[in-house]
Amino acid sequence: MQIYLKPGEFHCATQPTVVTTVLGSCVAATFFHRPTGLAAICHAMQPRCANTGQCPGHCATRGRFADCAIEAMGHWMIGRKVPLREIEVKLFGGAALMGNQKRVTSGTISNSMGQLNVQAALETLKSNGMALKVADVGGTIGRKIIFDSGTGEVWLKRLNPSVVIDGGALRNPNAFGLATVCMSECGTKAALRIAS
Repeated sequence: MQIYLKPGEFHCATQPTVVTTVLGSCVAATFFHRPTGLAAICHAMQPRCANTGQCPGHCATRGRFADCAIEAMGHWMIGRKVPLREIEVKLFGGAALMGNQKRVTSGTISNSMGQLNVQAALETLKSNGMALKVADVGGTIGRKIIFDSGTGEVWLKRLNPSVVIDGGALRNPNAFGLATVCMSECGTKAALRIAS
């Protein structure tokens, strides 16, 4: 099965699924539990939900927020008897795009939306006892990722800076950069290799 993950969505997989998404300042976290083959991915647009701690758990907008989406995927895994510490977690995105970079406001420096999304994701993972296996975050260019939930592999393509991401859709879908990176397992260490 193949799906395109839109901004604000997450997908939990019990069968092999190839999930594609395009990220700018948004973040995508992938979860993979090798012994069971269970997997999940989110495409979070904002760092934190204002209702954190008060959410009934079935909120329609939980995929929009890094903290809520990661929590929801974690709860889904726990519901299937998967210990969170056994999940392979990978994190992508969080770019500072189109004037969304650090800026000085009233004498203080504020972070870009991308940086805030990454920070919220990392804090939520840490508070749930989950460690990152691989991360490709920050910078000033978008990314296209393809997640194979059957193997846990993530293919990443950095987008050409001239590509404009507008609401998750590419205005110029053929303007990809040259580098394609495959992140896969090599023993106990994550390895990066250039894909042809």
